[in-house]
Formats: sequence, structure tokens, C-alpha cells
Amino acid sequence: MNEYKPKINLRRAVVLAVIAIVLMAVAGWLLSRENFYQMFVAIKDANHVFVALAIAIYFLSIGVWASRWQSALSFINYRVGFGARYLMLCATIFLNNITPGARVGGDPFGRAYIAHRLENINYSSAMASAIGEHALTPLVIVSFLMAGLLLRFGTGSVELAAILIAVWVLAALGIVFFPRFFFRKRIAFRGINGITTRVLGWFGRRGTAQEIIDGVEAFYSSSYATVDRWKKVLVIGTWTLLIGALDIFRIYTIFLALGYEPQISMLLLASSVPTIVGLIPFLPGGLVLVEGSLLSVFALFGVPLNLAMAATLIERGISFVLSTMAGAVVFSYLGIKMAARPEAPK
Repeated sequence: MNEYKPKINLRRAVVLAVIAIVLMAVAGWLLSRENFYQMFVAIKDANHVFVALAIAIYFLSIGVWASRWQSALSFINYRVGFGARYLMLCATIFLNNITPGARVGGDPFGRAYIAHRLENINYSSAMASAIGEHALTPLVIVSFLMAGLLLRFGTGSVELAAILIAVWVLAALGIVFFPRFFFRKRIAFRGINGITTRVLGWFGRRGTAQEIIDGVEAFYSSSYATVDRWKKVLVIGTWTLLIGALDIFRIYTIFLALGYEPQISMLLLASSVPTIVGLIPFLPGGLVLVEGSLLSVFALFGVPLNLAMAATLIERGISFVLSTMAGAVVFSYLGIKMAARPEAPK
């Protein structure tokens, strides 16, 4: 049995606190690029009740996300308290926001590491739950995108509507069946093996080749369990759809705060296009690209420029600035908790 050693844990706490301070400084530099002053001017002129409602909707969506994660964890026989899941996801959002491109600093690797240290969930199962719960996210995003395009451009042309629907169906089939094919056929085993080796190295862990192979094997088994049980996957799909609906409702509420009534097709595109564009490797948190995509969508629907900029600033103030600040605090808190715990068994 590992004996608790206060000096070692204290040293870890100091190191993690320094790392957290550095990360918060980097986040502060990134946040300065969001133009705080214009954001606060926009909020000042907006209806504060609706802005507060939009903020509440955002943090409610994290709660729904926490519920979806438990659905994925239950597939592989793990249960974590709601509060712990909520805090880990806030930390994950922080890591995602400071990581460029696909933002894998938070998902699945960062979240898997935190879950392992705090909840004793082995790495392979934690990664499988993080990936498994996102199995239908692309389907919802693409569905929102195609529905928005169909409502905006397809209503006046039967041919264009048919093309959009055909693309929608093909994309949906690919999104639904590719994960099952991926894990059943064990595609890219070597690639995942290599990634696992590098990621364990980032977190100061080393393992033998057999340990890594065993971990990847367990990861495949757990992931296949989360994406191949159709009735339970339907539950994850319901949670995912609810998260997407809350994103739409948040943007709708922001426009109500500005006294503008948006079209549903614009809301569908505004909730999907930035998510897709934000995956392009560029700046942390999808900076610049996400703002540009939001403004482009709003301009496409004829929203006045001043309102489009105000809506973009408020939305990014909530989904990037506020979430990064809250996540940095939570990440620091969880870092201290991880330092105070003996190393969990693999």
C-alpha cells in the first residue's frame, strides 16, 4: 500500500500551481485578443437579463454534457459523481481553449489523465468514454449544418434541395457506421499505439511495449462497447441533440438581448459552422476563425454589422472568455487535488 508523503505531494502541488499560473497567463494573452473593451460595451447596451440567461444556458449545457459522459461511462461499468464530472469538464474546456487545432489537449487525453488521477479510472477506459460520448456529435453538427443550408438555399430549388438531402444522408451514414468499422476492423492500431506512447510521455509516464499494447487493446474493447450498443447509443444521441439545441437557444437569447429576431436557419448555421471551422489548426480555441465564421453567417442573413459584431463578441465572451477563466480556476483546484493524492494504480 502506498504511504502518503506530504513533502512529495507539496512539491507536486507547487509545480502544478506554477504550471497553472503559466497557463492562466497564456490564456490571459489569448483573451486580450478577444477585445475585452468592445465586448463590455456590447454587453452594456444589451439586455442584461437575456445576457445572464445566455450565460446560464452555457453552464447548463456543461451539466448536460456531464450527464452524457456518465452515459458513456456506464457502458464500461464506471460511475462518477455529477459534481466531479462537471468540474473535470470545466477543466477540459480550459485545456481545449488553449490548444490549437483539434484541441486534443483537453479531449480525450487531458480528461483521461484527470479522471485517472481523481477517480482511479484507467486510461484506456477514460479515453474510450470521452471518445464514445462524442460518437454522434459529428452527426448532430452536420445535421444542423445541412438543415440550415436547406432552409436557406433549398426552399426555392427542388434540384438543390435534393442534392443537399442526398449529401446529408451520405454524411449521416458515414458518421454512424465509420466508428463501428474503425473499432471492429482495428484500423490504425499502430497509430494509436504510437500516440499512446507519446501522450504517456507528456504526462511523465513510461511503459513497456506490452503494457502499451495491453492498454490499446483495452481501449479498443471499451470504445467498441460504447459505440456498438444501439439502444444505449441512442441515449448519448439524445444528450448530444440537447446540447446542440442549447447552443442554438443560447445564440437566440443573445440576439434577443440585442433586440433582434433571428431566423432558425441562421441559428442552425451559427451553431454548426464555427464548430467545424474551429477544428482547423490555427490558434487556440479557434480564435479568429470562429469569430470570422460567425460574422460571415450573420452577414449572409443580412444582420446589421453592429449587431453581428455585438452578438459575436457576447457569444465568444461566454463560450471562450468566461469558460476559459472559469476553467482555469477549476483546473488549478483539480491540480492541487491531484497533487494531494498518491499515484493511482494503472
